[in-house]
Amino acid sequence: MPVTFDTETIRLITLFENLTHTNVKDCLIDNDNNTVYLIIDEGEIGKAIGKNGASVRNTENMIKKDIRIFEFSNDIERFVKNLIPQVNSLKFKQDDGNNSVEIWLDKKDKAVVIGREGRNLKIFKELLQRNHDISDVVVR
Repeated sequence: MPVTFDTETIRLITLFENLTHTNVKDCLIDNDNNTVYLIIDEGEIGKAIGKNGASVRNTENMIKKDIRIFEFSNDIERFVKNLIPQVNSLKFKQDDGNNSVEIWLDKKDKAVVIGREGRNLKIFKELLQRNHDISDVVVR
């Protein structure tokens, strides 16, 4: 399923790429939380963050939004761990063409990963759907 970007998203991607000299694979804007989620090419996360986080801070100040950066990977397991570093283990399931992933977390990490009213989990599901055709994430 191809993802189409609106004008605001394209402008943010271009601005971030020009400031950090990295390649953005995907961008998701959450206006409710005033946050931008960026998926960066594999191996470019350090360049995207910048020395002591300078690149991210400069971009955040320009766009007046928080930025969360994740590194892309063709390996689905590695991509899930890049999105959710607290994952202890994970298992993939395929039922009737629907792909899902079950993740196991420590009890203390569940609230952080799920987020208030499930916000973080919705973002993770959206990013996984757009980049690896994973339709559901189950937290255990």
